[in-house]
Amino acid sequence: MGNAHLKLLSRRSDVELAGVCDERPERALRMSELHGTRCWTNFQQFLDEASLDVLHICSQSGYHADQAMLAAARGIHVVCEKPLDLDIRKVDALVAFCEKKGVRLASIFQKRMSPAMIAVQEAIASGRMGRIISCGVSVKWWRGHEYYAKDPWKGTWRLDGGAFANQGIHSLDLMVWMAGPVEEVEYAHLETVVHNIEAEDFGIAVVRFESGARGTIEITTCCRPDLATRLEIYGTNGSAAFDDARVTRFGIDGQDLIPTLDDLGALTGGGTEPMAIDLSGHEAQFDDFYSALAEGRAPTVAGREARDSIDLLTKIYAKAFPDIRLGT
Repeated sequence: MGNAHLKLLSRRSDVELAGVCDERPERALRMSELHGTRCWTNFQQFLDEASLDVLHICSQSGYHADQAMLAAARGIHVVCEKPLDLDIRKVDALVAFCEKKGVRLASIFQKRMSPAMIAVQEAIASGRMGRIISCGVSVKWWRGHEYYAKDPWKGTWRLDGGAFANQGIHSLDLMVWMAGPVEEVEYAHLETVVHNIEAEDFGIAVVRFESGARGTIEITTCCRPDLATRLEIYGTNGSAAFDDARVTRFGIDGQDLIPTLDDLGALTGGGTEPMAIDLSGHEAQFDDFYSALAEGRAPTVAGREARDSIDLLTKIYAKAFPDIRLGT
């Protein structure tokens, strides 16, 4: 993802690439040569010497908050790949610190930039869909054994988590964005079925939102070939369904609203091949972030916005694995 960020940033006239950092020297050198910029392998030295205005974090999830804190302490704005961190305590500390320092913090949840997603979320927030009754998500993907074997940190509790924390976090984010924060995880069964990893590759959960609505979640990296990434939500006055970020049903008051939408969204990929993804959502988020800096406003998916999905993730893991804490 670091390379993807660099490719998109290199197209921007308002951005100058100041450098790249990777603890693996061969990767740092390859990226610097590819994008014509300097490279570092020591992160703190990178922050001190590169004269950064903005840091894009694309490292292992368990490093995110610590690296963002070091940047924020130097007054550097942060764009962080999902999730903001695995440890909710670090997330809360980071969000509060950035707000205190006046540092802009954004988390990459690119599906929120889909016009179709925005139209449905606004219909829910305005009350047009009535009282939300249910919201369900499913992520039925495949990851080969080589995916986890290539990088030993993948699938670990300390740096990655399992299918819910990595592959499923986008759907958890959309769930709480649409239906609101989760009050309680009523049931969660997570297990490791196929892969040789510490964390789960399959799980099912049932949740109760603060609003009283209920939700169901199924996430796996054991589904070969991959089947779907799906979100369904309905209330007393309307319903909507998405395959990935493409709306397939949207109606209110018995009226089909799909013909009223200018953009139905798209299939963003990632079901089998991790990097076979559409980057238009990332590009839209970068547009929003750099516009936010210029306009002196918060980015659309600011740190506090990104917290709810990590809160849900934490509650699911606590229900399924009471003795395990993410990020440790």
